[in-house]
Amino acid sequence: MAPSPLDTPEGKRRAVRTLLFVSPFGFALAYVLAYVQGAEPRLALLLGTIMLVGCLAAAALVHVAGSNARHAMIAIAILRLFMRR
Repeated sequence: MAPSPLDTPEGKRRAVRTLLFVSPFGFALAYVLAYVQGAEPRLALLLGTIMLVGCLAAAALVHVAGSNARHAMIAIAILRLFMRR
């Protein structure tokens, strides 16, 4: 099994830098899309903030866990499925 690119310091640095770079654009995109679809500005701001926090949390997880971050993200997604019911 080949090592993941996230196992190298340069790979982790690139992934974190990309997530940090994309997070403000994700915030703006989520805000604009919600507003265009008719959401109140307050709720559009909330959706944009959730997008921003998600990107920043993913960057922090990749920084801390490296290639094991995907296992943590899958576990979080599974827990969310069970918590909805």
